[in-house]
Amino acid sequence: MTTPVRLKVAYKTPESLLGELTKSVGRGGVRIETKKSVPVGTKFIFELRSPGVRDPVEVSGTVLSVTETAPGSFVLHIKYEPPRVRLGLDAVIRRIFETSQFDKNRKAPRIPLHVRATENNPDAPTYRLRDISAGGVGIDVEADTLPRHIRVGTAFQIQMKLTTGMLTVPGQVVWAVSSRQSDTMPPRVGVAFAGLPPAVAEMLNDLLTLKALPTPPWIARVSFGS
Repeated sequence: MTTPVRLKVAYKTPESLLGELTKSVGRGGVRIETKKSVPVGTKFIFELRSPGVRDPVEVSGTVLSVTETAPGSFVLHIKYEPPRVRLGLDAVIRRIFETSQFDKNRKAPRIPLHVRATENNPDAPTYRLRDISAGGVGIDVEADTLPRHIRVGTAFQIQMKLTTGMLTVPGQVVWAVSSRQSDTMPPRVGVAFAGLPPAVAEMLNDLLTLKALPTPPWIARVSFGS
């Protein structure tokens, strides 16, 4: 059996590590530029590290395809698998929860979770879940302006199929940025959850700790308004 290729990747914060991890797993993998080609099927183990966390998050990957972009330059398309060993992952999540205690602006720690979301409206833009907590969710809007039916006070609901079942969480828009501020700052809204039934709160907590993950492909369904 061929020994997997082991790569170490360093992140500046636990939040950036977890954000990149959920983004990569959610879209099915990563692209790596390299000067050396490898056979399709080559196994990788990525050691993801961040300050303040002793144990790395280990993620397995398999090369699905190799593209030569120029003489001596290649792009590897690698399928990511969710971490099977939780030691490092639990340490990262615990570190995020610990540091959030010093953030007086937030009632609950927010976990970076990059998930594409759609609305049952042919004219609606695509949405991106940015982060989520027991108390709410942050959502980016892939458009230059916020849709007219979304404003502060608008009712909200999100549905996401997890490995443990269908998660349905109601909420309300509590703040909104109505127009694009820059290429990296699109219109966005903040949604607050409240009064969740115990079963829903428990399923949401499993998502926050990544004990339950969205089923591939990572797509949520959102609705704004009654």
